[in-house]
Amino acid sequence: MRRGLLVLLICTASFNLWAAQSADSTVTDVTIKTDWRSLYLGTSYGSDLLYSGYSLSGKKAYYSLDLLYSLNKEWSASASIYNLEGAKPSIAFYDVAVGYRRYYNSWLDAGASLSAYFTNPSIQDAYFGNFAYLTLTGGLDWRILYSRLVYSALLDDSGSHYLQLKNSHYFSTNDFWEGTAYMDFNPTLNFVYGDRYKLVTTTGGDQTNPGGDSESIQSFDSIFGLMDLEISVPIAFNHTHFSIEAEPLYYIPIHKDPDFPAENGLFFFVNLYFRIF
Repeated sequence: MRRGLLVLLICTASFNLWAAQSADSTVTDVTIKTDWRSLYLGTSYGSDLLYSGYSLSGKKAYYSLDLLYSLNKEWSASASIYNLEGAKPSIAFYDVAVGYRRYYNSWLDAGASLSAYFTNPSIQDAYFGNFAYLTLTGGLDWRILYSRLVYSALLDDSGSHYLQLKNSHYFSTNDFWEGTAYMDFNPTLNFVYGDRYKLVTTTGGDQTNPGGDSESIQSFDSIFGLMDLEISVPIAFNHTHFSIEAEPLYYIPIHKDPDFPAENGLFFFVNLYFRIF
């Protein structure tokens, strides 16, 4: 059975991208059988909608419907719609993405993707607005360890950017069911770096009246540093016509932001993909 790595490029996205980055990341990889061109229809569930540890769904679980296309084992495109558990409207978010990934040899690969994420206008005040981002990746296979460097930048005036270092070790079972199925495992340790903000208060007196009252000025100071650690163990059952993946992820926030407290603990994601052709 031929095995390939299909890059699912749905916003840092399925929001499996945000979580196992994601996420999310960051992008995420699902190991499935693929020919020179393939089309998949999928559905996903996640216990929370995460981006770099922050809940985008108000700590609500999400469901998604995904359409994935792969061409020549290098180009990919995807589109997804998302529903939040118990929330209205029924379609809360949707996203689209295109990407390219090139395997130069058995140990080196590189890629890029462009993603756009949209929020239903009726809930943008409660959640967040639309945005797009660019992702660049590079992977190195050390045989006993696969390391992947992921750089992401939001395409807006904020100029926010993130860097992820993912270290994983992929292994799989032998083929069974007359060569039509196998299982794979990909335990991963992900380090996420980004802009860490700190509220700074400075006090200054009145220059024209040194004896007057002093004035306190508050501003944000930023430094690029480690934001969180993510430990995940994706487990997938792969068949010729479908793939099922379950992924527990434990998130450990390093950067403490009092205005946007990061989630901490165990999260769970399930993805089911059917091959159309």
